[in-house]
Amino acid sequence: MIKRSYNLTTVMGIPIRVHLTLVILLLFVAFSYGLPGILIAVGVFASVALHELGHSWVAIRKGCSVREIMLLPIGGVAKMSHIPSRPMDEFLVAAAGPLVSFLLAVLFLLIALAGISPQFFVNLYKINLMLCLFNLLPSFPMDGGRIFRAFMSPRLGRLKATALAARIGRIMAVAFGIFGLFNGQFLLILIAIFIYNAAGAEYRAVYAQHMSQEWFTVEPQADIHVSPPPYARKAPPFWKQWTKKTNSFFNDLFKNWE
Repeated sequence: MIKRSYNLTTVMGIPIRVHLTLVILLLFVAFSYGLPGILIAVGVFASVALHELGHSWVAIRKGCSVREIMLLPIGGVAKMSHIPSRPMDEFLVAAAGPLVSFLLAVLFLLIALAGISPQFFVNLYKINLMLCLFNLLPSFPMDGGRIFRAFMSPRLGRLKATALAARIGRIMAVAFGIFGLFNGQFLLILIAIFIYNAAGAEYRAVYAQHMSQEWFTVEPQADIHVSPPPYARKAPPFWKQWTKKTNSFFNDLFKNWE
């Protein structure tokens, strides 16, 4: 039976898995470009795995559990139990991935400048720099969308900030799709479809969470009066209460007739 994903290794207790489609892509690259292509592809997805481990390392320290990291042809996904709702925590978790990619870009550039297989490490430098900058776009599902939401949540609230970032993400996805369609870049079209769907899914998830909180929240009411129980020692007998109410009724009635 063919599995959909395969376990590569475990880091910090987090299983790192590779999707079947990525295995097929690597085999295609191997037949098309040989060993150099395979090395570049492996370097790219190792960089993506380290990017996701950066997110995971900070998330674990913020009280989130990370179930696994899945490597896909269009990137990687760290599957967490939840996203921190506190804006500063969300900012730190989201910024950790691009920071790791930036540090890798600097490292690979230094290795290339040292003359160690310069072309190979220059390629990895460019890829990690692109990975850093692309993920900083202020839209979902990129890290920049979460950073944008972390900054906007104190001003707009989490739901409205999510809606704004999701809207920006869908606009960018349409732009990427049109550009990929007219330039024959099939991978860019796939990325555009993924971004469009993921942006909508992020908003729906936050909206459902917001509605569940609204449903179970009891709004405080003003001027709430609690009557004493009927067996309280200071409570008047029921016939005196009835007589008082009857007198009040007739007094109001005759007053209206005057």
